[in-house]
Amino acid sequence: MDDTAIIEMYFCRDQQAIAETDKKYGALCRSISSRIVGDERDCEECVNDSYLKVWNSVPPNRPSSLCAYLGRIVRNLSLDLFRKKNAAKRAERDALCFEELSECIPDRPLGEAEDPALRDCLNDWLKALTKEQRIYFLRRYWLGEPISQISLKYGISPNSLSVTLHRLRKSLKRALEQSGFGV
Repeated sequence: MDDTAIIEMYFCRDQQAIAETDKKYGALCRSISSRIVGDERDCEECVNDSYLKVWNSVPPNRPSSLCAYLGRIVRNLSLDLFRKKNAAKRAERDALCFEELSECIPDRPLGEAEDPALRDCLNDWLKALTKEQRIYFLRRYWLGEPISQISLKYGISPNSLSVTLHRLRKSLKRALEQSGFGV
């Protein structure tokens, strides 16, 4: 079933929309969440909460890409749960890769984080990258994959990948500052 039909099911308040969403995007959602929270039960909780959030937000929202909309929701809920569970112990885990971005991504209130100008700036920056750089960046900072896994998959040394990611973060910081979104 295509995204448009699933979104229409949400607008008709047809509960089958959740089953169709899970059928089409469940594996992706579980993959995103499991890389962040690391626990199967927590992962399932985040995915189920994501479906509820989509149910409650569509309508009135009509996402142009259900995959991206759902992916963002599951990622944000997983990050929230990860931070909550690790607030006291601050475990050093590879999922903390998101903290690496704190040096270049502005910390903004939720409403401002959805700023179209900021989104456009990030999209323009990503488009300017080479295909490999974009893959590395998105796998590390969107999917939360560990450096060791990315380097093995793409045949690059972990050290070289770490250097590339560091340079990409510096480049992103410069691009954001030039657009008025500095940290």
